[in-house]
Amino acid sequence: MSGVSLVKYTVVLACAAFVAPQVIQAQTKPSFTNNEKLEISAFWGQSGRHIIQLPESADSKGPYEPRQTAEGSIWMRNYYTARGDAGKMVPTANPDGQNDIQAKWDAWIETKYTWDEWQSAISCWDQNQKYLNRTLPTPQAPNGKTPDQPGPIPADLKALAGDPPALVAPAMPKQYTTKFDDFLFTAPDNTKVRRKFLYYRFSNGIMDVGQPMRGKTIDDLRPLFTKAGISDSELKVMAAVSLLEGGFDSINTYDTGFVSVGFIQFASLKGGAGSLGQVLLDMKQQTPDAFQNDFRRFGLDVTDQGELVALDVLNLRETVGPEANFTIINDKRLASVFVRAGRLSEPFKIAQIRTAKSQYYPAEDTLTIKVGEKTQSAKVKDIFRTEAGLATLMDRKVNTGKYGDLVSIMEGYMADYGFSDIKELAKLEYQLTRAIKWRKDYTSAEYALSKPRDLGIAMSRGGGKGRGGR
Repeated sequence: MSGVSLVKYTVVLACAAFVAPQVIQAQTKPSFTNNEKLEISAFWGQSGRHIIQLPESADSKGPYEPRQTAEGSIWMRNYYTARGDAGKMVPTANPDGQNDIQAKWDAWIETKYTWDEWQSAISCWDQNQKYLNRTLPTPQAPNGKTPDQPGPIPADLKALAGDPPALVAPAMPKQYTTKFDDFLFTAPDNTKVRRKFLYYRFSNGIMDVGQPMRGKTIDDLRPLFTKAGISDSELKVMAAVSLLEGGFDSINTYDTGFVSVGFIQFASLKGGAGSLGQVLLDMKQQTPDAFQNDFRRFGLDVTDQGELVALDVLNLRETVGPEANFTIINDKRLASVFVRAGRLSEPFKIAQIRTAKSQYYPAEDTLTIKVGEKTQSAKVKDIFRTEAGLATLMDRKVNTGKYGDLVSIMEGYMADYGFSDIKELAKLEYQLTRAIKWRKDYTSAEYALSKPRDLGIAMSRGGGKGRGGR
């Protein structure tokens, strides 16, 4: 491979990259001229631009480590979906079983996961000894006791979700170093994820949180956000939500977002476009020279429809949309382009901020509910008037793309409190915010945001539907 150094290549090549399925590309006009393709190839072909190697720890501990499998992650998410928990899954925790049968299933999955972890640790230990040609300390069982075997999958769980694959298996993480003239980036693949994480998809994907917002003050952030046309109140909401995501230079190519970049984790999603495509399109339209310098000259572009374009540097072939996703996931050089731009390019940061406002800031979104036989609509800002309320909705929108069961909760409250006008729900912003809390409680003292108050409004006679277990 031109321009790519392989260290211990006989080991590295044993872990093949995911090969994208062939996709019919909608784009007819090429993004790159033949001369541009040759210039991009020549840049990446320079010696030392890209090095693939095992991490330093491989020399002392061996290269094999237990990792959750992408296949196992898919099986577990399908299981929760099949049992009716599609709307209850968050990245930070899996939903609890709602009855004795589900609790039994969860217990079996936990036992299998723990057993697979242990078997993977034993297998890695054995393979690492062979690799290093010396004896290594025997792995220690969790809590000093060999885990129980799970036994056969319960018949009713098998009927619901099918036989599971290995949930944890031996992996050989690799380290990728990409050198630009003004920036150096290093990241490993086979990312460690939370136990029983439901969104892991690509073992050869990478992750780096970059330089996160955490620790930065509003005064630190204000100059950049002001350039993007963001008010102080909007900045406070965005900064609070971004603490859960990353910095302008963050990158994630291992999960269901496909290629996720930046302080709100703008994702290309399955279609190879998504909010990340909108960030690139904004930058290309507003600051074309900066876009050329930060993206096109390295082999990345975006169509007028917001689809990613990635140059397959080896074959000098353009890939678009879904196929571009896999070109970027497989070629860490292209992934590192996003990191460099997030660290060094002010126009890219400003494009992220503008897109966060247009795509995710909820204030101008319209909420429509049914009241009796009629429908009523209002802007989010007519009901959620505090920064904590808006941050709660933005957290939902960033993470899931929607507001969950907000509409049904609002309809229930309209009946419970005897309201006739949707805008009266502003009196219940406190209750609504608590009811739709997602990853974090933005009404807590941890966040320096304006917060809704419980006005103590009594329900109408016979009310109670809207609270239903919330």
